[in-house]
Amino acid sequence: MQKTLVTQPGEILQNLQPPEVPLGILSTFAAEQFGLSGDWTPLVGERDQNFRVTDADGIQWVFRLCNPHENTSIFECQIKALEHLKRTDPSLPVPRVLKTLNGQSMKMLRWEGVDHCVIVLSFLPGEVIGTTQLTNEQLYLVGQLVARLGKALRGFNHPAPSSRYLAWDHRRLPELLHHVDILPEVERAKARQILGDFCENILPNIDRLRSQIIHGDAHPDNTLIHDGALSGIIDFGDMVFGALVQDLSNTIADFIFPGADNTRIIYEIVKGYQSVTPLEEEEIDVLLPLIETRLLMTPLIVSLRSSGGAAQASYADVSKRAFPLLSELEASRELISNAARRAAAFTQKNSALPSSFSEMLERRRKVMGNNLYMFYDSPLHLVKGEGVWLTASDGKRYLDCYNNVPHVGHCHPCVTGSISRQSHILNTNTRYLSEQSLSYAERLTSTLDRSLSAVVYVNSGSEANDVAWRMAKAWTGRAGGLAMEYAYHGITDAIDPFSPSNDLASWKFPHMRLIPAPDDYRGIYKRGEPNLAQRYADLADQPIEELSLSQFGVAAFMVDSAFMTNGMIEAPLGYLSRVVDKVRKAGGLFIADEVQSGFGRMGSAFWGHQHHGVIPDFVTIGKPAGNGHPIGIVITRPEILDHFTKTATFFSTFGGNNVSCAAGLAVLDVIRDEALVENAKATGAYFKARLLELKRKYTLIGDVRGTGLAIGVELVRDHNTLEPANTETKRLANLVRDQGVLIGTEGVHGNILKLRPPLVFEPHHVDIVISALDKAFGDL
Repeated sequence: MQKTLVTQPGEILQNLQPPEVPLGILSTFAAEQFGLSGDWTPLVGERDQNFRVTDADGIQWVFRLCNPHENTSIFECQIKALEHLKRTDPSLPVPRVLKTLNGQSMKMLRWEGVDHCVIVLSFLPGEVIGTTQLTNEQLYLVGQLVARLGKALRGFNHPAPSSRYLAWDHRRLPELLHHVDILPEVERAKARQILGDFCENILPNIDRLRSQIIHGDAHPDNTLIHDGALSGIIDFGDMVFGALVQDLSNTIADFIFPGADNTRIIYEIVKGYQSVTPLEEEEIDVLLPLIETRLLMTPLIVSLRSSGGAAQASYADVSKRAFPLLSELEASRELISNAARRAAAFTQKNSALPSSFSEMLERRRKVMGNNLYMFYDSPLHLVKGEGVWLTASDGKRYLDCYNNVPHVGHCHPCVTGSISRQSHILNTNTRYLSEQSLSYAERLTSTLDRSLSAVVYVNSGSEANDVAWRMAKAWTGRAGGLAMEYAYHGITDAIDPFSPSNDLASWKFPHMRLIPAPDDYRGIYKRGEPNLAQRYADLADQPIEELSLSQFGVAAFMVDSAFMTNGMIEAPLGYLSRVVDKVRKAGGLFIADEVQSGFGRMGSAFWGHQHHGVIPDFVTIGKPAGNGHPIGIVITRPEILDHFTKTATFFSTFGGNNVSCAAGLAVLDVIRDEALVENAKATGAYFKARLLELKRKYTLIGDVRGTGLAIGVELVRDHNTLEPANTETKRLANLVRDQGVLIGTEGVHGNILKLRPPLVFEPHHVDIVISALDKAFGDL
């Protein structure tokens, strides 16, 4: 923001003195130039000389003789703004311009050697609101009207509002601050504190907010009411280029008054504004400071005008309103701030919340239990995410190399925007026709084999796997399941048996069998040996045979194509297709759990099963599909779905809702538009190459493996015995965290570094991770 110069009181006042041209001169001019004559009634004007003119037909007009010290471009701007509003929102109750007899929108009147601009506007029906106490519904409509005005002015451009001098412009507060001593001594300290804090902490950031030409003065004396309804906004004389939220803050400051239920007033006006123009959190955070400083402007400007001899309301009158209000706002600051946040659809802030981790952990134990798992020895309190970065409560930023749920990056604007827009329109279930659910289903199935064309919506990956398992049992008439050793597929009662990693020590289910992982580093067959795919696939023969001979039979085999919980194993190509062939020969179906391996994470294909060259009977999808927004999907063959729905009634109340599908569509758009599958391949290859450099440097690294952006680094104390370095692995994750990088740990022994970042991870982010790992290994 440009540095403003300190002005003298006379400079501030120069623009504020209305002209005083005799009525006879004005009426003659109006008749000659505008064809306007009738009864003339003076109207109050801060800077301009105004009259209401009632013509012979009873039609009323506002004759406005503009302040000659204002640049003519200001008045041209006001006329063009009104013409713009007529085009963008014809129903908006604002004045219309009466043109001169020869078609001009304004005319110059010369009086005593000074040119005055003359504008004639339609007189809107109703009375000014003034001190009328409004109902909640009317306050809501005030907020709506101000937002409509700002929305209609969007796209209006004119140089005058950016360059004009306006004492009421918040950008002029540094100048007003220099004149605080003109106030009575008892009020100077409060004024100096409020203005000083604003100039130091708020004003430098105003330019970061949404800005445009705004009305700037929807005051109760500029807002009309007729038969209980709002009938207009008048007086565009304070138009200025500023933050959009200033329109709202100025309105609120002018509509609250001492002793009123101002929390209610603020809530209703903000809520009405929000219904038309959703506020951003940065805007709602500066709302109260903008209101306070607007309140202070009145006594300051009145004092300056009084010192210049201007006739006006007394300082005592305006001071009697401003300073009690400031005291009330200060006393109820948190209450009012949270009311405004609620009205703008943000959660409340509570300054009384404990700031220390020990207190937060105690609160967590009371409401969430004693044994819920948390990352790191010193847990993180995260407050913001953006792309591949997470910000903690202390302001420190962390590079996220772990979280796969924000698949296209934390808070991707395409996804959050889609969620926000759709949530403002409609969110209901699939028992009604929905364009979002149909479009999303079509987009998803277009990425898969043609046989997979039937979509079932649920709300999570666990639910998707649960439903796929039910379908598999219904189709096969069997009840036995196969999963990988130490797999994870969800938390429902039916899927917990497919997830031995939930509790390996107690895992025992008679209808389940586990298949050894194709781990060519720690398994019985080592990397470099011949026929690894076939030899590891043959290890599935015994569990399949046992299950086939049991009372359960083989219903389905479920696998995560990236073998995440097994340690991001880089399974030999051809392994998975061989196992699936064996399962199908035993009469079972194949469920490809794509929650972690899908949507391009493995880099070589859009889906993990495609990387392995196999076509599943079911594809199941979870939260990464919506970038964290709750969504779950089962995709299967139509005949399987039809059979299931004939034998069982199924409906997920909010599976496939409009908002979740909008999020899913946005994720697909981002993956396509930002070429994230290709990025996963290229960045993943670079990541592995850099990790192999570290492996040559540190003997603690036993293996580097994975595909795309699903990479595991196994740590061992001895390269011959492969003794797991689990303690070191946990310590390393904490050391890397201390350097601002988040990674995870994995594997049955807890000795694998899990590197699974959002797909927007790039090579320069990899370099940050490598640097942090290098230092951490050195510090172990």
